[in-house]
Amino acid sequence: MPPIYISELLKRRTLQAVMGVLTLSAVLILPQLLNAQQPTTAAPSGIGKALIDHREEMRSFIQRIADYARAQKREFAIVARDAGELIIKRDVQDEKVISPARTFIRSIDGVMFDGVFAGYQMIGKAPPAETQAAILERIERAKQSGLNVLSMEYATATQAIDNVYKFAMDKGIVASVAHRATPDLTEIPPYPKRPNAENPNNILALKDVKNFIYLSDPAAFGRQDQFALEVHDNNFDMVIVDPFSGRAPLTKTAVETLKYKKLGARRLVFARMDIATAASYRYYWQSTWAEGNPKWIAAPYPGDPDQYFVEYWDLGWQDVIFGNPQSFLFGLIAQGYDGVLLEGMRNYLVFEGNIEINKEFAPLGNPAK
Repeated sequence: MPPIYISELLKRRTLQAVMGVLTLSAVLILPQLLNAQQPTTAAPSGIGKALIDHREEMRSFIQRIADYARAQKREFAIVARDAGELIIKRDVQDEKVISPARTFIRSIDGVMFDGVFAGYQMIGKAPPAETQAAILERIERAKQSGLNVLSMEYATATQAIDNVYKFAMDKGIVASVAHRATPDLTEIPPYPKRPNAENPNNILALKDVKNFIYLSDPAAFGRQDQFALEVHDNNFDMVIVDPFSGRAPLTKTAVETLKYKKLGARRLVFARMDIATAASYRYYWQSTWAEGNPKWIAAPYPGDPDQYFVEYWDLGWQDVIFGNPQSFLFGLIAQGYDGVLLEGMRNYLVFEGNIEINKEFAPLGNPAK
């Protein structure tokens, strides 16, 4: 069966809501009549846009996550990745007229950008000047609003890595340079041998962070104790990890070990949490789940059939993420993490339409020659 793209799902569900008497066969046929020539790689047409403001729904979702987290642990920190378009609001009549999304901004502690200086579509590639200027404008807005700014950069050449750290420091950005795309970060970067801006300070808040490391697969290090000890044997100010090692969550003991630098000073430990993608390998996945069941599970990720876009505004999905003792966020707080890196921010683009999903969500390319 060919994959069902989200544009088709949106059309079907809109028709079902408006014309509930239609039979299933009619619902399946009408989208084809509405847009018979739509290519399979095209993004949604945005037919549901008049009904749902997908950007505002994402902001509201994150605000509720933050409220819940801080009710459980007052100093729990929230960083949103790829939220450059969420920290602003565009005028309905003129998209060039923008204002800060103040309520959203005040609900989070920081933002993370990708490829500001290196890693634009390709490892080691700088963004075009116009694109970089737009990113830096968002970053400046974030800083003026009091947000801490992190960036994930992607480069392999030592000179390029050195340049990234210099450029980032000049702009007031805390950067981490990886030599692979983040889904494949299974080792401590080989260069530089010591963390950039290494320091002996206790790091108790995001504003104190001068460097960080992101590790996406603790299981690649072996047992949990091996992972925790190897990461402990350095002086990064902050460690961002996937909270699972294989099928098992990182233990409280492992998280506590990660909280201390090699020299003994305290540091921050964040867990990553994708709030707009459901994965069949996560603890919450049920054997009966599939595309369209529950109704908020949409199309699979391009090139990754084990991950699915979700209608993140649906309360059923939000219950998976936060608000109860079985939720993802509750577990992170209970395990002792200092904060969370929220991922999946860009998924609202899928439901807005006007993009090619396979292109927009393509994995980072290999190093440029």
